[in-house]
Amino acid sequence: MKKQTNKIAFLLLLIINSCTELDLVPLDAPTTAPFISKIQFREGLNEGYRMFHWIKDESGNGVDDDFQRRDALDVIKAGTLNSEDGRAAARWKDKYKGISRLISIKKQIENQNGVLTDKEAKTFLGEANFFIASFWSYLITHYGDVPFFEEELTVDEAFEIGRTNKTEILQKIYDYYDNAITNLPVSYSGLQYATKGAAMAMKARIALYMGDHQIAAEAAQDCMDLKEYALHPNYGELFLSGTKTSDELIFSIPRSDALGVNRNDNLPDFLPRTHGGWGAKQPTWELLASYECVDGLPIDESPLFDPRNPFKNRDPRCLATIVPFGSLEDGDGLLPSDGSNFMNIEYTPHPERLQVFDYNTGEMRFNHDTRSNRTFASYNGLLWKKFIDETWKAPSTAENNHIVIRYADVLLIYAESKIELDEIDASVLAAINKVRDRAYAGSNFSNPVVTTIDQTKLRYIVRNERRAEFANEGLRYMDLIRWRLAEKALTGNTYGMANIGSIIEDVVEPDLWFWGMTPQLDEDGIANFAPLVEAGLARTLNETNFPARQYLWPIPSSDALLNSNLGQNEGY
Repeated sequence: MKKQTNKIAFLLLLIINSCTELDLVPLDAPTTAPFISKIQFREGLNEGYRMFHWIKDESGNGVDDDFQRRDALDVIKAGTLNSEDGRAAARWKDKYKGISRLISIKKQIENQNGVLTDKEAKTFLGEANFFIASFWSYLITHYGDVPFFEEELTVDEAFEIGRTNKTEILQKIYDYYDNAITNLPVSYSGLQYATKGAAMAMKARIALYMGDHQIAAEAAQDCMDLKEYALHPNYGELFLSGTKTSDELIFSIPRSDALGVNRNDNLPDFLPRTHGGWGAKQPTWELLASYECVDGLPIDESPLFDPRNPFKNRDPRCLATIVPFGSLEDGDGLLPSDGSNFMNIEYTPHPERLQVFDYNTGEMRFNHDTRSNRTFASYNGLLWKKFIDETWKAPSTAENNHIVIRYADVLLIYAESKIELDEIDASVLAAINKVRDRAYAGSNFSNPVVTTIDQTKLRYIVRNERRAEFANEGLRYMDLIRWRLAEKALTGNTYGMANIGSIIEDVVEPDLWFWGMTPQLDEDGIANFAPLVEAGLARTLNETNFPARQYLWPIPSSDALLNSNLGQNEGY
């Protein structure tokens, strides 16, 4: 039976008072007077579901090598992150706000006097511990050693507390998750909240992020053994605004325009200009290059790759994630200049395609998405397809679920952890191939099954698999951080099409559209586009830099100034 995703009681979410200021001792902490009704406990726990607690590592300009906004740079990719940074300060404050409030709610649950049944009290306690563990997880992965506490702090204590080693905090996080696993139900019959499986999955994630592969593998296995989750049959459909429920969603925050819980992060930037958007937020060329061909080989090894038709014969997730153009497979009769039907209008950035076909009217229309017509059309010719559908046509908001963790992640966490432990067996290959089988389902190709048991080869495969599977989901940044690849992947350049005069003379007329030559990939799957620039087939949009200090974010200067015991992370 299809179960509902982890829906939150929207109306309860909306009545929680908002707050903009936060300290280790939040000014808007819940009342210390004993709760006298079940609804008070529920309203207090709903603090944990507020969207800002679950914001992933993304920004309008992109913080990883999969996402860019024209030629703008986020401070992460510019290498200029400092202790005055507003985002680093806001995430620090938000997480401490959530922890402080949930500790207060937890105390109310532990001291409640018959307001809740024993079962209700255990479930609510598990829910509170789930949130506390998740918020501490974010803090230690981003800031390292941080102030840690399990009881409410006084103002004086907040000014004096020092930092606790992150490995010590990690053990406490495991304890919180274990309590949640013990006390939370596998599922709910009505409104959906955090579950046993969610606690297992999030425990597996933090263990993976911290390099604790044994714990990660065990927690992922426990989640798999619940038999409660399954991969959504259609990869692209999973991310659309109309997909409200799925057996793949382990923990997510649903959105609804009617109830005021929605996505509103400059959505026109994602849309094609022909659809009334700006085409400004783009997948990178590096991401496009990373998808394997349908023979299972990378583009610089596969005889199937055609740089003139870079979407041809590629992993189906490539076409579900980036709006494709040109020929897609042998025999389709399409030219490199042809586009694809995206939301009933043809999309192609080809400089000579001044008009495109409108499937709604059956007529040709002005092509706003070629730089021959519009100077600020996509700088690299690429646009996001994943998450975007017809409901975004004239948007200020969107209703796509905010996915925190899904079953594909659990499968790949399990596989990666077992690979790092060098405990490679049939279950590891099965986990990887389940994800790949779903990716190829419904396409004209079959999954080129992974069969190798070589640890080095499998490490490459599972890392590239994560990139293909989770593109535009806000997970790539932390993958680069924990693999210690950020200095390589985020230091260099971002690339785009040559200026319009050059691209026609040097690329289109010699019949070299789109890339002109195949970019080479290194041992970590990172593409090199410098030869295209040197040959005049592309241009550098900007220079990126990731200094080693940025593997950890800075302690906010405002807090460090108030409490000298906090110190500062190295390099800031």
